[in-house]
Amino acid sequence: MNVTSATSSNDNNAANVMNSPGNDAAAIKNEFMTLMIAQIKNQDPTNPIDGTEYVTQLAQFSQVESLEQMRSNQASQMVQMENLGIVQSAHLVGKNAMVPASEFNMGNQPLDGKVFLANAAEDLSVDLVDEFGEVVHTIALGSQEAGDIAFTIDPEALGLPAGDYSIVANATNGEETATADTFLKAEIEKIHFVSASGMMMAELGNGLGTLSVLEISEVS
Repeated sequence: MNVTSATSSNDNNAANVMNSPGNDAAAIKNEFMTLMIAQIKNQDPTNPIDGTEYVTQLAQFSQVESLEQMRSNQASQMVQMENLGIVQSAHLVGKNAMVPASEFNMGNQPLDGKVFLANAAEDLSVDLVDEFGEVVHTIALGSQEAGDIAFTIDPEALGLPAGDYSIVANATNGEETATADTFLKAEIEKIHFVSASGMMMAELGNGLGTLSVLEISEVS
C-alpha cells in the first residue's frame, strides 16, 4: 500500500515555530508583566503612571493569548483532518477507478472506458488515435440515449501494439457532430495529500497520471 502525506515537513516547521521560546502569546504576556512591574517599581512618585493604561494593555494581551490558543487548536485539528483523510482514502489503493481521461498508455490488457452524453445521439463513435495522430480504430456505438455508455479497448483483438494513445468520442445528430466527455479505468497505485491545496490526490496506472480523488467517477 502506497499512501503518503506532503505535510510532514510543514508540520515540523510549524511545530518548531509554535514551540520556539518567546513566540507564543503567553511568553509575550509574561514579558509584558515583567516590564510593567519594573516600570511601576521605578515610576516617579510625584507623577505616577495611570494604571488604566496597563489594565487595557493586559486585556489586549489576554485577547491575543486566546487567539493564539485558537490558532494552535485549529492547526492541530487540520493535521488530524489530513491524517483522517489519508486513512479513509487508503482503502482506494489497488482498486480500479474510472476517471476523466482522453490520453493513456496501452499495455496488453483490455482497457474499459465510458462516454458521457449530456443529450441523446443518433450515432456515437470512439476514435482510437496513436501517438502519430493517426486514427487506428473506431469503436462504433450506434444510437444512444443520454448518460454513460461503456466501451472496451482490447489491444489483442484489435492487433494494437503497446504505446501511447488517445481517444475522441464523436456524437452525431443530423449533420452536426460534437465531441463528448470520455472516461477511462485504471488501478489506483498511490494516494497522497497535498497540504498547500488541501486536496487528496490519486496516482493511477495506464499513464493516466495524478488527479484529485474528487474527479473519480466510480471505483470497482
